[in-house]
Amino acid sequence: MTIKEQIQHKLIELGSNTILIHSDLMCGFNIPFSRNKSFLISHIAELMSLKKEASIWMPAFNYDFLKGAVFNIEKTPSKVGVLTEHFRKTEAEWRTPIPVFSFAGIGEQPILDISETIDPFGLKSAFHHLYINDSILMHYGSTLNSSTILHYVERISNRLSYRYDKLFHGKISISNDKEIDVKFNYHVRPLGEHLEYDINKIEKDLLENGVLSLFKEGQTRILIAKVTDLTNFWKSKMEQDSLYFLDNQSKIWIEPFLDKVGRPFILTDFEKQKEL
Repeated sequence: MTIKEQIQHKLIELGSNTILIHSDLMCGFNIPFSRNKSFLISHIAELMSLKKEASIWMPAFNYDFLKGAVFNIEKTPSKVGVLTEHFRKTEAEWRTPIPVFSFAGIGEQPILDISETIDPFGLKSAFHHLYINDSILMHYGSTLNSSTILHYVERISNRLSYRYDKLFHGKISISNDKEIDVKFNYHVRPLGEHLEYDINKIEKDLLENGVLSLFKEGQTRILIAKVTDLTNFWKSKMEQDSLYFLDNQSKIWIEPFLDKVGRPFILTDFEKQKEL
């Protein structure tokens, strides 16, 4: 079987009709590079042909809201790769109304509440929708380093100690004449400190335990997992070791800091509390 046929077989085996795709075109299918739109169109066509009638999601992330910009559901561009922005503008039927971690997609749209404080990784998030609907995660040439679903697992594990909540106030533009004020609760990295994830270890553990499947041919490298299996596996790892995801350089300072304060990090450990 070709690598594409192998992936199609795996997608049928996993069963779900919703696929979240993180992409890096340099390690996607072997499509001759071109600077015109035909290159992007070819990649989209290949991805959409993997499973008929599947709902396709792609990140349309943009961090400018954290710097004070209005998040415009229709106009704010995706800044996580040219394929995601092309997909958002030309193929997507909807976009989630969540600042920073917004998704664009075709197929069934998740209904997300923005009337209260938004937690992009909580139990009312798009990530939780993917989890309860037994969706599929695909890294199309990209590494697990871009797997933001990891932060969903951190949040719902109730074991997260090395990030802290920070509240951002801003506006969402939901139409040409309507903006709404929102509060966005983001668990951020400690300001000015080293915090990185041991992606090689994380991927190795997933592969060895059969949670993640790797498809490789030449430069093409594609990873596939069931969101439910991935989430449950990572939750169990965090229950055993709350610092499981971190690399050694991070653990060297984080572990003694946590021992010293006897609690998870809070904002004032690393930043001054702003007056509201």
